[in-house]
Amino acid sequence: MILEPSTNDFEIEYIESEIAHSVLWERHCHSKYEMIAVADGDITIMLEGQNYRLTKNEIIMIPPLFYHSVTVNGEGCYRRITALFSIDAIPCVLQSKFANQERTTTVSTSRMEKIKEICRKEDASFFAPLLQAIMIEIFYDTFLTPQPPKRIEADEFLQRTFEYIDLHLHERILLDDLARHTSRSKSSFCHLFESKMNISPKQYILQKKLALAGKLIGDGIPATVAAAHVGYENYSNFYRVYLKHFGTSPTKKE
Repeated sequence: MILEPSTNDFEIEYIESEIAHSVLWERHCHSKYEMIAVADGDITIMLEGQNYRLTKNEIIMIPPLFYHSVTVNGEGCYRRITALFSIDAIPCVLQSKFANQERTTTVSTSRMEKIKEICRKEDASFFAPLLQAIMIEIFYDTFLTPQPPKRIEADEFLQRTFEYIDLHLHERILLDDLARHTSRSKSSFCHLFESKMNISPKQYILQKKLALAGKLIGDGIPATVAAAHVGYENYSNFYRVYLKHFGTSPTKKE
């Protein structure tokens, strides 16, 4: 079951599913913040080469452009609430506290149940102000009672790779340079990266560049400037790739 109420500031999903075995949701990144709240279940989140574990009533805030995947550990009912939102949805006094940091906390059962209750209503839009108020309460919980993420293990190879890519995202990134940075041959680097990420390094870099360009365009930056910022000298090439990836023109206004 998937329920998707909408508000002006949040794209929210409430999802219930029965898991028969361990399941991996494919790796991806967003141009917005993402909140994942576990109502029931046990999951592992791989976030830029670092693994974290979340269980019932725990949440994590994932910053924009952070590549991640979710694995459900074991069988049984998995219930979660996810929310996508821009920095503008976070109260101004907290915005600087959230910048480029993953945050975890325990969310109260009552707040989790209230969100689920709103999601189940036929006219969920009527309750949008209440839903936004609950989200703001969660933001304050995350700031006032933060908990260190439950780190399971780190992948040094992936972390070194991601650090290099993030530092050079505005440039043309060559596989030879990535291989050199991780002290491997080009073929060894590509094979290891794809075995760990289930995606080629070229596709990963492309998705990161497009996500950053999408964020810049959403912030009001002209598409031509956003294209140049992520290393596209030819705007026509950027336009074509952006349209194929997002299904919409980079100049289209929402």
